[in-house]
Amino acid sequence: MLATFIHDLGGGLVSARLADPANTLPMDVSLGLSEPLLPYADPVSVAAMRLARDLPEMMEDARLVIRRLQGEVQSADEATRDPLTGLLTRRAWMRRLAEAEAGDSVCLIDLDRFKSVNDREGHSAGDTVLRAIGAVLLLSFRQADSCGRYGGDELTCLTPGLSAQALAQRCEVLRAQWEQQRPECAAAVGLSIGVATVTAEGGRAALQSADEAMYRAKRAGRGRTVIADVSAQDIE
Repeated sequence: MLATFIHDLGGGLVSARLADPANTLPMDVSLGLSEPLLPYADPVSVAAMRLARDLPEMMEDARLVIRRLQGEVQSADEATRDPLTGLLTRRAWMRRLAEAEAGDSVCLIDLDRFKSVNDREGHSAGDTVLRAIGAVLLLSFRQADSCGRYGGDELTCLTPGLSAQALAQRCEVLRAQWEQQRPECAAAVGLSIGVATVTAEGGRAALQSADEAMYRAKRAGRGRTVIADVSAQDIE
C-alpha cells in the first residue's frame, strides 16, 4: 500500500546503495526529486548498520593484504638467509659490510678439520655441524651484529661499535661454547678465528686483514683467535 501511494506521487522505493551509500538506510523513499527522503534514525543505529554491512568486506581486504605482506617477508628472508645455517648469505652479509664504519670490527671463522667430517661420515654429518655452529654463533652475538656464512665452512661476523680486542674476547666465548655444544660427529672440529678493525680503508680491507689473521691462527696450531697485525695479543 505504501509503495502504491508513493508510486502515485511519482516516486518509488530505492535501494540505499543506489541512492547514497554513505548516508542512507537499507531502503529509502524517493519522491522523484533525485534524492531519497531520509527517515529519522538514531545515529548510533545507523553507524552500527553500516558497520555490519561493510565489515566483512573490510576484513577480507585486510586478510588479503596481510597474506601478501607475509609472502613478501618470507621471500625477502629466503633471499638473505642461508637455509642450512640460518645465517646471512654471503651476498647479504657483504652488503652489510659495505655499510660498516670506522671503529666497527669483523671476524672470519674457519672450522678446523671440517673436511674430515665430510670425508669420514658423509655430507649429512657435515650439514649437522654447520647447523650447529650457525645456532651457536647466533646465540653468541648481539642482535645488532651481522653473522653470515661466507662460503663452505667459513663464517663471518660484523660487530658495529666493538673494538677488535672486545670482539676477540667474544670469539673466545664462542669457542668455549662451541666446545661444549658441538655435536658428537664434530668432536675434533675447532675454530680458527681472525679479527680486524674497520678503518678508513673500508670493510673489505678489514675482511682481508681478518682473513690473514685467521690463517695465522691456523699456522700457529689452530683453535685460537688472532687479532690482525697485533701478534702480541693473539689469544689461545
